[in-house]
Amino acid sequence: MDTTPQVWSDAARADEAYEQAHEVRERLARVSGTGTAARGDVRITVGMGGRLTGVVIAGRAMELSGEALSAEIMTAASLAEQAAAREVHSITTHYYPDHELWNQYTGESWPTSS
Repeated sequence: MDTTPQVWSDAARADEAYEQAHEVRERLARVSGTGTAARGDVRITVGMGGRLTGVVIAGRAMELSGEALSAEIMTAASLAEQAAAREVHSITTHYYPDHELWNQYTGESWPTSS
């Protein structure tokens, strides 16, 4: 029995899976989430995995006490992390719609699309 057609079919599927994984990896590398607090005067931006990529403290936030400013920064950072997690979820469910693994990384249950 000649298995050549099956080998070519398997190779084509492997190439497709590789290309898809490469595209997912590239999109995930560009993930960014921004969160704001203190009426927009504190802005935090994070990348994949919550890596801090930007901090802006402006306006009236400069007048806050250290404790109050710290709280606003933490709020903005948490919102930024949630925004990045939503983006990761959006990307991954686009490519892997039936995979529930992503909830463990985002810490939330996401509605499934019908």
